[in-house]
Amino acid sequence: MRPVETSRKVLAMTKPKPASRRIDVEDIRKRLADRAADLAQELLGEPNMEMSSKRELRFGSRGSLSIIISGAKAGSFFDHEIEQGGDLIELILRERNCSFTDALDIARDFVGGNARAAPAPSKPNGKAPAGEIVATYDYQDEDGALLFQVVRFEPKDFRQRRPDPKRRGKWLWSTKDVRPVPYRLPDLIENRDEVVCIVEGERDRDNLWQIGVIATCNAGGAGKWHADLSKFFDGRDVVVIPDYDPQKKHPKTGEPMFHPDGRPILPGQDHAQAVAAALHGIAKRVRVLELWRSWPDMPLKGDVSNWIENGGTAEQLNALIEKLPNWPPSPEPDDEPGTEQANEEEAGIAIEITRLARLSLCDYEQQRKDAAEALGFRASMLDRIVQAAREEAGLDDDDTGMQGRAISFPDPEPWPEPVDGAPLLDDISKAIGAHVVMPDTSRDACALWVPHTYTLDCTMISPRLGITSPTRGCGKTTCLDVLSQLVLRPLPAANVSASAIFRVVEGYRPTLMIDEADSFLRDNEELRGVLNSGHRKGGSVLRTVGDDHEPRSFSTYGACAIALIGQLPGTLTDRSVPITLTRRKRDEAITPFRLDRVAHLVVLARKLARWTADNAVTIAATEPEMPAGIYNRAADNWRPLLAIATVAGGGWLERGQAAALASVAADIDDAALLELLLGDIRDIFAKRAASRVEPADRIPSAALAEALAEIEGRPWAEYGKNDKPLTQNKLARLLKQLKIVPENIRIDDKVPKGYVLERFEEAFSRYLGPEGSSEPLHRYNPLKTSTSELFQSATAKTDVADRKGEKPYNDRPCSGVADQEGGQGRAHDICDYCGRPDGLVEVSYSDGPSALLHRECEEPYRRRLDEGGE
Repeated sequence: MRPVETSRKVLAMTKPKPASRRIDVEDIRKRLADRAADLAQELLGEPNMEMSSKRELRFGSRGSLSIIISGAKAGSFFDHEIEQGGDLIELILRERNCSFTDALDIARDFVGGNARAAPAPSKPNGKAPAGEIVATYDYQDEDGALLFQVVRFEPKDFRQRRPDPKRRGKWLWSTKDVRPVPYRLPDLIENRDEVVCIVEGERDRDNLWQIGVIATCNAGGAGKWHADLSKFFDGRDVVVIPDYDPQKKHPKTGEPMFHPDGRPILPGQDHAQAVAAALHGIAKRVRVLELWRSWPDMPLKGDVSNWIENGGTAEQLNALIEKLPNWPPSPEPDDEPGTEQANEEEAGIAIEITRLARLSLCDYEQQRKDAAEALGFRASMLDRIVQAAREEAGLDDDDTGMQGRAISFPDPEPWPEPVDGAPLLDDISKAIGAHVVMPDTSRDACALWVPHTYTLDCTMISPRLGITSPTRGCGKTTCLDVLSQLVLRPLPAANVSASAIFRVVEGYRPTLMIDEADSFLRDNEELRGVLNSGHRKGGSVLRTVGDDHEPRSFSTYGACAIALIGQLPGTLTDRSVPITLTRRKRDEAITPFRLDRVAHLVVLARKLARWTADNAVTIAATEPEMPAGIYNRAADNWRPLLAIATVAGGGWLERGQAAALASVAADIDDAALLELLLGDIRDIFAKRAASRVEPADRIPSAALAEALAEIEGRPWAEYGKNDKPLTQNKLARLLKQLKIVPENIRIDDKVPKGYVLERFEEAFSRYLGPEGSSEPLHRYNPLKTSTSELFQSATAKTDVADRKGEKPYNDRPCSGVADQEGGQGRAHDICDYCGRPDGLVEVSYSDGPSALLHRECEEPYRRRLDEGGE
């Protein structure tokens, strides 16, 4: 179809409506049932053969998805996890996430018909990306026959595929040996006398066609113009419209990139110049239209589709084209002496770099030293320049001959509108909880840690996210999978080496998502050292590199999540925000996580990118309110997360504080265990004094170990690998770290080995903290894990003051606060715990009535209250 007007202007066009079709649905269902096994494998991949039979195919590690392939119910499916089923058309609907009409078309094409869309990718020459297919673009030959397709996925990714000539309805994910053609070649030929616009993407071409503009593009976008495409524009009037791209940055260092001649690398503009140069002398006329020159507010990375969305019309585009000069522009005179010679030298260097970049690795290795000497470069510098030239030319796409795959980290595209922080964190917390069962406080901790991965430059500390469980099957891997869709630059890894960690962090600073750490982390001191050093900004390791063994520093600072069975090693525990998972109950409903259905998480990641970018400066300047009981390294870990909570608002500071207290309560590493032991020993001595046991200031080792083992809720009754009560020897080994050793003590007429209270006084003052309790504040005044509760302070009452008269007793529970009317007590009063008079103070509790107590009776009285006594 040619436009009706004869002018060489961009003309309006209409698209024919597709003819209506009548489809026999029941016939399709029957024919699908006959090929149920083939369709199931096309849609779902390889079945679980251990759980499959001749009657049905089972899919998934647990075989929860059943496809009936023979018998009366052939052609049906049932998902036992979500208790849903149906016929195979409904299975296509579910797996392809499409409309019923599209599902019918896919089914019809599969059982026989014109192949408009195949049911699923297969993998003979490559694997399609995990994700949902959101668009396909057909590249046809001159007669309209399909040569290949460009496929767009969500999360955003593009791949190319061609029909498999040997297997009907299947695809080869490769375009090897397929000749390149412009997009919508038949339309291009049909309108051969009109102006044709060359844009960067299929979506741009289709949007131009909608407003009546004849347009095309090449597969692959910017930088992928093939010389064989030029012949299709012989004698044509061509206008190249580039995207408004920013300067390209190096994927490893983030530094701006330049051409060998010093020009900045601007992908869109460079592509337009390359296409114009390729068509110069072939096309009758070549012009380049840079839309941002007439649209000053054009956003970075904007394209002609954005221009159309902003109200652009075919008439306006035609007016802009009419004013364009021919390409190339006339060269400006250069009066600088010697410039011509310098330009020739630069051109010679650029040509040599291009030649080296196109060599195979073997050939380049053989020539690099001679080439470096001829160019006056160090060999290591030449390697960098050639590598950059390879990347710019698209020659570095995993065909380097090295093992493994190249690492790339596409950053999420920021959300176009400003984002409110509190609702965003709400949505992230809910999204995590939808797929993984965990306490509300853990879910909120994860929700705060995720934006932290975007704001590493705003803080000096990056707490590790320690995801642990007592056994397998608790959802650790699923938790990492969900978080990987949300964090910045996720890098999933298992059984990773120390050198791989610091090199990838130096090159990319990804968010490390380490799984199965229990299989390799505990016995790898070098790896633990690298992960520990990455906790603080400036953390690095030193290594020698190159032939001359040059010392180089590699950064290790970056975000990291670690999942394992059991506890993290002590030094990592100290640097982590702990998340403890348990196995899901039968009555706990979750949404199964699938990598091909993550569009809702992609949206959240885009909103995160926008919110963190808009609020980075504010987050960096925020000093959050730290809850009582969180100090030292725990405060360091939670400070960046609570800063995010403070800036987000909407009650998130209180939720973050609750999560901090709950996480510290669950954190019992070696150091915390020692503090717990000291607190319990102090309680035992206090109890002996309150019970008037003589002598109260000393206790035999056997009696102390027995008393410790009798304390409920403590690890002393099942201590060590054998889960047996704490022995005298183990107790001595624990206390030896504090230089407290058993000694001969006299009790009546016996002289057993034991401990004297005086030897503990310094350890009590140093390790039990200024508020002095066997446990931190939050263990006596626990916050509910529900995020709807506000943070509660132990000093909630307003009539609070220090004791007067006696020297303040600093080792009392934080939740017991002296009343202003306290002091030595009145003559007629007695202790509410032991019944003795004298030396009393009135103590108010935030969760109960006040009491008159001796200072040594506060602790056992508090414990009795906690245990439900009166």
